[in-house]
Amino acid sequence: MALIKRGGEITTGRVSKLLGYEGLKQVEIPESLTGDIITVAGFDEVGIGDTLAAADNPVAIPYVSIDEPTISMNFMLNTSPFAGREGKFVTARTIRERLLKELRTNVSLTVEDTDSPDTFKVSGRGELHLSILIENMRREGFELAVSKPEVILREKDGKKLEPMEYLVVDVPLEYQGTIIEKMGPRKADMVSLHPIAETVRFEFIIPARGLIGLRSEFMTETRGTAVMTHIFHEYAPYRGDLPGRKNGVLLALEHGQTTAYSLDALQPRGILFVGPGFEVYAGMIVGQHAMENDLVVNPCKGKKLTNMRASGSDDAIKLTPARVLTLEQALEFIEDDELVEVTPQSIRLRKKELDASKRKRAARG
Repeated sequence: MALIKRGGEITTGRVSKLLGYEGLKQVEIPESLTGDIITVAGFDEVGIGDTLAAADNPVAIPYVSIDEPTISMNFMLNTSPFAGREGKFVTARTIRERLLKELRTNVSLTVEDTDSPDTFKVSGRGELHLSILIENMRREGFELAVSKPEVILREKDGKKLEPMEYLVVDVPLEYQGTIIEKMGPRKADMVSLHPIAETVRFEFIIPARGLIGLRSEFMTETRGTAVMTHIFHEYAPYRGDLPGRKNGVLLALEHGQTTAYSLDALQPRGILFVGPGFEVYAGMIVGQHAMENDLVVNPCKGKKLTNMRASGSDDAIKLTPARVLTLEQALEFIEDDELVEVTPQSIRLRKKELDASKRKRAARG
C-alpha cells in the first residue's frame, strides 16, 4: 500500500490488517467497497484528503478543495478573578493541545500562535462554526476567554476586499417584510425572491460580517420559523461600516453578591443579565445600559437596616427576569474591548481591562 499526500509526495507503509463491521462487531475482510467503513493499520498518520492506494498503482483521488476560513477569534487563557473555579482544563498549554487536536478532523479550521503565549488566533467558516467548537470545549471541562468575531480581510491591487456569502432564507409569507427590513442595514443585495407553497425564499449576497448575530435575530423576529443557510461566494470590495451595538453596558463596581434591593434600583438603567444572589467581580458586565455610554454600578449594595419599617415598601421589590445570554448571543453582543468568559458552568461577559481607572486612562489616551 502507499499513502499519497496531496502535494504529490508518496509515503509507503505496510497494512497489517483490514477490518470491517458486522453491526457493532469488527471482522476481518478481504476487500471493501465504496461506502464501507473500515479500519486499517500500518501508517503513522492519515489526513483528510489523502489517498491510500496500491504501491504498484499509486493513483490519487482528486482533492476536493475546502472553503477557506472567513471569521477569526482569539482564544485565550481565562484571567478573570473566577478563573479555575469551574473548569478542569485551565492552562494555555491544554487549550493549545485541544485546538491542535481539533485540526485533525475539522478541515475548515486554522489555528495560529500570536505574540502572546496565552492567546491563539482561531479561524473558521463563520460564527456558528467557531461557537460549536467553544461549546464542545466547555462541555469537556475547558475554561477560556474569547474575543469578538472578526472577518478576515484581503487586499488586492490596493483595494480592501472582504468575504461575501450566498445566503438563502425560507420564511412564512407574513415575515417577508421583516426579512427585507433586516437585510438592508447589513449591506445585503437581494438576488432572488420567489414563493414556495406558504413560504417565500429569499436569496442574498451579504458580507460575512453581516451574518454575525443574524441567526438569533431572525429566530426572534420570525418566532423560530426562519430557516437560513449560507455558503462562501467570493471576495469583493469592502462595503463600508455596518451598524454595531448602539448601547453601552452596566459594569460591576466591585466583587460581591448581587442583591434584589440593588438590582431593583438598577432596573430603570437598562436590561440586567444577572439576578439576585449572583457572584460578580469588578469589570464584569451585568447588563446593557439604556444609554450609549458604559456605566459602572454597584449591584451588590444592601439595604441599610433601621428600627423603622416603611408601610408596604419592604415588599415592593419586583424584579424583571434577567436576560440570560446563550454563547452565540454573547459572542454577538460584545465589542472589541470586551470578552466572553466561558466555563463548563457559566458564560460571563467582561471588559478586557477590568480596572476602571485604567480603562479611563486608555480612553483619554
